[in-house]
Amino acid sequence: MLPMDHRLAGKEELVLADLDGEPRLRYADPGPDDVPIRTIEEKFERVVAGQGITLVPESVAAQYSRPDITYVPVTDADHDQVYLAWEANRHSPMIAAFAKVAQG
Repeated sequence: MLPMDHRLAGKEELVLADLDGEPRLRYADPGPDDVPIRTIEEKFERVVAGQGITLVPESVAAQYSRPDITYVPVTDADHDQVYLAWEANRHSPMIAAFAKVAQG
């Protein structure tokens, strides 16, 4: 996720080395040089403000469109993992169905 006026915004694809030196925005518990983020909306606002860039899953790029943000695929980026959790004592057909769909 890049602001539209970023130097890399017009590229068709990038590799991680292209992003060297760019400040990275991450969710809470950031590294020493990272800016903590708590919501996707905070990511949008900080990217647009020029405070940094961030890697997001393709699903985010497909779902969230803004005229001041662009997405460029990073071909050698690590894959994200998504975890689904619920209370162990909660059992329902709806939870089981959702978990099955999420696994797919």
